[in-house]
Amino acid sequence: MTSSNSDPLAQIRAQAVAWLARLRGPTSAADHAAFEDWYCADPRHADIYDALLDNWDATGRIPPASDRDNGGSRGSATRSALVGLLAASLIAVIGASFWMETADSQNKPRSEQVAWLHPEQRRETVQGHIETIRLPDGSRVTLDTASRIDLAYSGTERRIRLISGRARFAVAHGDPRPFIVTAGAQDVVAYGTLFDIFLQDEKAAIALIEGKIEVRRTDRDGPSRFLAPGEVMRVDRTGPLPRPEPDRSAIQDWPSGMQRFTDASLETVAAACNRYATHGRIIVTGALASKRFSGTLDVRDTRAAAQLLASAMGAKIEVAADGALRLTER
Repeated sequence: MTSSNSDPLAQIRAQAVAWLARLRGPTSAADHAAFEDWYCADPRHADIYDALLDNWDATGRIPPASDRDNGGSRGSATRSALVGLLAASLIAVIGASFWMETADSQNKPRSEQVAWLHPEQRRETVQGHIETIRLPDGSRVTLDTASRIDLAYSGTERRIRLISGRARFAVAHGDPRPFIVTAGAQDVVAYGTLFDIFLQDEKAAIALIEGKIEVRRTDRDGPSRFLAPGEVMRVDRTGPLPRPEPDRSAIQDWPSGMQRFTDASLETVAAACNRYATHGRIIVTGALASKRFSGTLDVRDTRAAAQLLASAMGAKIEVAADGALRLTER
C-alpha cells in the first residue's frame, strides 16, 4: 500500500484508494487489522480516507456481491465500474485536499482557520451520521451516530464532556493544558493520544489506540488506572475502577462506517446496525437471534447489512409495513 510519488499527500491519497478498493472485496481479519494500523498511524490518513469514503457514498454504491464475485463478463464490467467510481472519488478528494492546503498556506494562524467549534459549545450528530470536528487546539473529535459532546476549553485545561454515544479523540501535541474527557462518572486524561469512549446506559467503554491515558473517578475517590495501547476498560457508574484488559477487537475502524464482528450474536449485530438506522431497522427474534456471526459490515446501510446477514445465516427477509427488515428462518 505504498506509492513512489514523492508528494506525501499524493501517497496517502493513493493508499486510501487502494484500501477502499481492497475493503470492498473479500477480506480477512488480518486485512482489517492492517487497515486499522494504517488508518490510526497518521491523522491525515483518517482525514483523506474519510473524505474519499464520503465522496464514494455520494457518487456510487457498492455493487451486489453476486456481481462483484461473478467470474464472467458481468463481474469484469462491475470491477471496471468500481475502478472508475474510485477514480472519480479520488479526483474530488484531491480537489478538497488542495483547498485545505491552500487555506493553510495563508497568513492567518491555523487555529483561526479550523477553530469553528468555540471554547464553549455543544455538538451532536444526528441518527446515521458520523462527523469529525476540529477543536481550537488542533485536536480532532470524531462523533459517532447520535452522539453529543460539550466543549469547555479554558486557560488552564482542555475539557470535553461526552454526554452520550461514542467519540474518537485524536489529541494534539504541544499544548501544556491537560486534555480531559468526562464520560459518566469518569475523567479520562490524555497524554498526546488516540482513544475511543463509548458511553451507553450509564456504562463507559474506554479503548486506547495509541499513546497513554489515565482514567479516574470524577470525585477522585479511589486510585486511577493507566491504559496501554490495545487495552480496554469497561466501567460502571459505581464501584472501583476495574483493571484494563487487552482487547484489540474493541478497537474498531468505526469512523469509516465499517464494523467488525467476531462470533457475535445476530441480536448484537442487529443492534449495532440499528444505531445508525433512520428507517428499516433490522429485527431478529427467536432462535435466529442467538446465532453467531463473524464478518465486517457497513453498519450505516441497514438494507445491505440485512441482505448479507440473511445470506450468511440462511435466513430470509420480510419487509414490514413500517419498513422494518425482519430476518426469519427459511
